[in-house]
Amino acid sequence: MRKVLVIFMIGGFAVACGVVPRSSHPPAVTGGNENPAQAVENSSSPSVEEDTATSDQSSSNTAIAVSSLDEAKASLIQAYRDWKGTPYLLGGTSQEGVDCSRFVNIVLDDYFGIDVPTNTKEQLNVGSKIRRAAVRTGDLVFFKTGRKTLHVGIAVNSGEFLHASTSSGVMISKLGKSYWRNRFLAARRVL
Repeated sequence: MRKVLVIFMIGGFAVACGVVPRSSHPPAVTGGNENPAQAVENSSSPSVEEDTATSDQSSSNTAIAVSSLDEAKASLIQAYRDWKGTPYLLGGTSQEGVDCSRFVNIVLDDYFGIDVPTNTKEQLNVGSKIRRAAVRTGDLVFFKTGRKTLHVGIAVNSGEFLHASTSSGVMISKLGKSYWRNRFLAARRVL
């Protein structure tokens, strides 16, 4: 419990310091009528706000955790806005093209100040292992997409994740979609 409290306090401090993306990755240009957050907010998956509304705990530790999760979700939505539609490119490291593990590395580094490996297999060893049912905002989610192929993304909330897909580039997908549900491998908590 003490370890969790320390992590939340550090997360709260980082949020209070205004963690923002570095200018080395400029925001992507989007159309004026697009509202990328709307797709996430209008989804049927549970949101942090809904999770909070069902909790009657009034301790300050809970308030710190909820605030940190809200901030993490906002940062992930901003990362989505900045990178939306960036094409998938194996070994890519920029908005010209990026692969899934490098995208996770960039988002965690630029938006949260967390350094993780750039290889999916190595990312499977960071943070702490969590159950599929316990996935929350900021958790890494892993999938076995082929006999020797792995895929990784970052949970935006318990029902969706942000990732660089091979077919559509950077996007938000639903964890419950049969393709992802049937290929789920593991989840790791890094935030």
